[in-house]
Amino acid sequence: MRYGVLTTGLIVGVLWGVIHLPVYYWASADLSGALLLAVVAANVLAWFPPYRVLMVWIYDRTESLLLAMLMHGSATGSLVIFASLAPGWPLFTYCLVFGAVVWVVVGAVAMANHGHLSRQPPLRRRVA
Repeated sequence: MRYGVLTTGLIVGVLWGVIHLPVYYWASADLSGALLLAVVAANVLAWFPPYRVLMVWIYDRTESLLLAMLMHGSATGSLVIFASLAPGWPLFTYCLVFGAVVWVVVGAVAMANHGHLSRQPPLRRRVA
């Protein structure tokens, strides 16, 4: 991996958010004006980057594309279900709270790995 898990996750997370902007626009029948902007910003900035960091971390640890796909599907499914149950400002609040929780999980994972998210390269032994 050229960059570490955190950097890769943040870069791809923001790009992931930008790519999903048309989906929010097309699916925004219930949202308008400031609310649409707030929900989009909450998704793109609050939880997409940390969730992608966790997805990259899972892939880095397991090299399983299936697990990353299941994470993506669970995030999409839960957001679709919650958006239909509590549209509007509750959705905005959900995105912010979910983002905060995911950042806490990223921090806990990093702390559990001695402050690192990426796997540490093996130590090279010097041959005398």
